[in-house]
Amino acid sequence: MKIKNILVIGSILLTFNSHAQEVLFSVGNIEVSAEEFKAVYEKNKGVGSLVDPKTPQEYLDLYIKFKLKIAEAYDQQRDTASKFVKEFGGYRAQLAKPYLSDPGSEKNLISEGYKRLQEEVKASHIMFELESSALPSDTVKVFNEMKNLRNEIVSGNISFEDAARSKSADTWSAKQGGNLGYFTAFNMVYPFENGTYNQNIGEISLPIRSQFGYHLIKTTDRRAASGTVKVRQIFFSANEEAKINESERAERSAQEIFNRLQTGEAFISLVSFSEDRKTKESQGVMPEFGLNKMMPAFEEAAFALKSPGDYSMPIRTNIGWHVLQLIERIPLPEFATMEKEITNKVKRDSRSKLGAVKFLKDLKKEYNFSVNERNYARTVKLVNATAFTEGEWQAVMPSRDREVATFDGQTVTQSRLLDFWEQNQKPGNEKDVEEYLRLLFNVVSNDVVLGYEDDKLETKYPAFRNLVREYKEGILLFDLTQDEVWDKASQDSAGIFNHYEEIKSQFMWNDRLAYTYWVCEDVKVAKKISKWVSKEKLDKLNDLLGAENPLSIAVQSGTSQQKDDDVLSVLWNTSTGVYGPVSLTGGFGVIQVIDFMPSGPKALNEVKGLVIASYQDKLEQAWVKNLTAKFEVIVDDSVKKELFNTLD
Repeated sequence: MKIKNILVIGSILLTFNSHAQEVLFSVGNIEVSAEEFKAVYEKNKGVGSLVDPKTPQEYLDLYIKFKLKIAEAYDQQRDTASKFVKEFGGYRAQLAKPYLSDPGSEKNLISEGYKRLQEEVKASHIMFELESSALPSDTVKVFNEMKNLRNEIVSGNISFEDAARSKSADTWSAKQGGNLGYFTAFNMVYPFENGTYNQNIGEISLPIRSQFGYHLIKTTDRRAASGTVKVRQIFFSANEEAKINESERAERSAQEIFNRLQTGEAFISLVSFSEDRKTKESQGVMPEFGLNKMMPAFEEAAFALKSPGDYSMPIRTNIGWHVLQLIERIPLPEFATMEKEITNKVKRDSRSKLGAVKFLKDLKKEYNFSVNERNYARTVKLVNATAFTEGEWQAVMPSRDREVATFDGQTVTQSRLLDFWEQNQKPGNEKDVEEYLRLLFNVVSNDVVLGYEDDKLETKYPAFRNLVREYKEGILLFDLTQDEVWDKASQDSAGIFNHYEEIKSQFMWNDRLAYTYWVCEDVKVAKKISKWVSKEKLDKLNDLLGAENPLSIAVQSGTSQQKDDDVLSVLWNTSTGVYGPVSLTGGFGVIQVIDFMPSGPKALNEVKGLVIASYQDKLEQAWVKNLTAKFEVIVDDSVKKELFNTLD
């Protein structure tokens, strides 16, 4: 390794912060700043401090060795391989998400979610279907239709229930006058949840948009959270297609169970009659469940039970008849217990997009995003509406590529917009083309702004830069080491054997004896074992062992190193043969010493894993030696000295 210690002599010592971005060392074309090394050192120093503490210099030596391998990965252009680009791109996109969303939004949504979980609401709704991708003109049309219906309801011309039965696209709830029953946070899509929780009992919302369409929501009740319940059940099968006599049999059986409970029989003693094999095996116990997790009738009966031991009357569901017994009611846990679960629900839910929407809005404001409407209109005129709706339009680029939008010194040009429009043509009415083009313009301009911000993350956020670098170099190192060391070591049979021959003295057996050891409860049986083994009458021995209770005799065969076993240790100065019976705690022992084996190396198949690991170390050392000769390493001693003064 060509290490050049660069000594910078100066009369004024600068603080470490002034050196943070200075180069601490370089490996080939890779430069490592003091800030990078300090971040890695601070992150990892505590991990092995108790097991294998290292000085800053030892960490530096290890990091230089690590960077030698990374330099080799880049030299082999592994960072441009399609597999790597795809894998690393996926990791980076995930790491970037928190930096491209408003952090306060998620915190507020988590808090809001827990607050709402403490209450259950009951609501009815009327829905008009509308695709989530509908054009603004279609959206306005449906909105106005629903607004007019609301006016009719509020004015008393039609009841909410009758309007739901005759107008709602949700046919299931329409049959119940729009009634959806009780629900809580995360049971419904977020806009619907908002509409219900944000109004008082009896109020009817303005039209509320969700991915399914528009809704009118009437909040009809509110109550404290029911928590969860755990119940037992006794079940008799009778689905909706069952014959009349089968259904009657199931009902009579459930009623008989209820009658016997009434006379004082224990619920558990009657579970044997249940036809649900799964719960029958667990004394009828069902997994804990909460609101809207079971069939409505079943759930209503379960939550109606107040005290452990209470049981229900027979309940009819679409699969049969049930009798339930309450085991436990579990209240809603404290926030600290539920925070992780709620956080995950927020991340999976559509509400998670609110943070990204707010972030983009704030970002456009920060970057002073503006649209040149004159140039935008010029660009729209370049689109043939007829060809566009038939999917046959081909963009013709203008002679002068004008700016359609600008932000922070960046632009969205006509050519970029025209290209995006050409790739996203959609069949439809010619009169809708301009609306659709505007939607596409919003999409592409948002993508450009977010892409610009995404490209700046490593510069703006040192923590993100360090994390991304760790992921990138970690993937590169893994793939490279697998090819250069791990696979070579595990697949090189000749190399493994030769290396074993070199190091087999490290894997030695002490003097050993081979033995078989019997332990019996009965001294008479022990004497018979000793007799038949001494006379080598294996058939007699096997007959004896077969006739005895297998739990009364234990047999163990193997090898033992000297002083490994207190019982066997007395045999080291004897010869091969049979010894015993000897009295043991709780029984009698018979020992056959089969052979004495002097110390010697363990066979390769006994230590192959250890040999391969050692061979991998050997290959890695040779590899690093070659890399040391290949790449020049330069350490700046002045930066190192200043850095080390700041490290614990």
